[in-house]
Amino acid sequence: MSFSFDNKNVLLVLNHGGLGGCERQALGLARYLTQKKDCQVTILQIYSGFQTEEYKAYAKCCHVKEILYFGEPYLIFRKEWSFKNIKRLKWSFQYLWKLRQGVKPYKPDIIIPFLNVPSKLAYYLYKSLPSVKVTFWHQLGADTRKGDWFETIAAHKTPFVIGNAPNCFEMFQTQYKVSKNKLNLLPQYVTLEKVAKDSNSIRTSLGIPVNCVVIGMIAQYRSDKYFDLLLDAYHQLHVDIDIHLVFLGNKNNNASSLQIFNDLNEKVKKLKLEDRVSVLSNIPVEDVLNILDIGVLLSQMEGMPNSVMEYMLYSVPVIATNHIGCQQLLTNSEFLIPNDIDLLKEKLKKLIDSKEIRMKEGNFNRNRILKFNLPNYVCELEKIINKYT
Repeated sequence: MSFSFDNKNVLLVLNHGGLGGCERQALGLARYLTQKKDCQVTILQIYSGFQTEEYKAYAKCCHVKEILYFGEPYLIFRKEWSFKNIKRLKWSFQYLWKLRQGVKPYKPDIIIPFLNVPSKLAYYLYKSLPSVKVTFWHQLGADTRKGDWFETIAAHKTPFVIGNAPNCFEMFQTQYKVSKNKLNLLPQYVTLEKVAKDSNSIRTSLGIPVNCVVIGMIAQYRSDKYFDLLLDAYHQLHVDIDIHLVFLGNKNNNASSLQIFNDLNEKVKKLKLEDRVSVLSNIPVEDVLNILDIGVLLSQMEGMPNSVMEYMLYSVPVIATNHIGCQQLLTNSEFLIPNDIDLLKEKLKKLIDSKEIRMKEGNFNRNRILKFNLPNYVCELEKIINKYT
């Protein structure tokens, strides 16, 4: 009998209760499964029970049944001989038992994890809960790797692996030597629906000139996102028209996010760019998408970035670091570049100087992104599951 999501109890496993890229993917999937497949969706958060207001509101509108948290996680057994390591094993089994007892009443049929630690936990819940018929390892871009025995066993024994870009499989091909027939590529989907808002009103409310060209980078305030590179390139640009730079992330995700947010603001002041650069947090992403003329994403590593998909949805031309996931989205675009400041300035100037090129790139992006949608994603996910059940 083939697998279908219809009328299933689904457990989504996440690290945190903030609205980052993978959380938006998870909650968007929850909304589709509850509305279109009559599923009951529960979320298990691992590292904290805290939820940002934005996350909480989104989870509610996605009809999530309940959000669970069972205390500080502990699941590690290092590859060493020591008395403390024996204690680690004991503490890990105690944590797993607590999780099992807490999740058991929800009778999940399928567990869908997002990122590595949730994937490791999902495997052991899958083995210990009789209701669970399937789970998998869900590798999405840059992520934590422990290399301990619990991770090693789970990575080897998990029924199959899903990555959103080819580079997601590196750990399984090199470190864990997992068979290639377990590896499945499934690109993500656009989590937003396009909402048209009045651009001039938004610009005015943010203190941005109505007639300038707005360049923006929407990304979490993390060290692997290269905000400084874009700011430095912007500062060195010499163009004949007014331009404005916008950064958008969530400064409240953690202490590191707040520090990056504050450091960016300090650097803007030091460069005397307060009137030409806006460093934003906690405003709707749709507001910024509606005012952008050029979207940028510069980073150390990406799976398949939500922000690039969102730029494309809003017909915005995109300059992005040439990671494999970005290549999947933008194919052979000349605006896929290495993290090089001179090349970045060149591509920015080309788009700033030509509205025609901006429109051409934006229209191509819009047409390209239409196939990355939730119905297609769920259909492909069901096909992958059916290969292994």
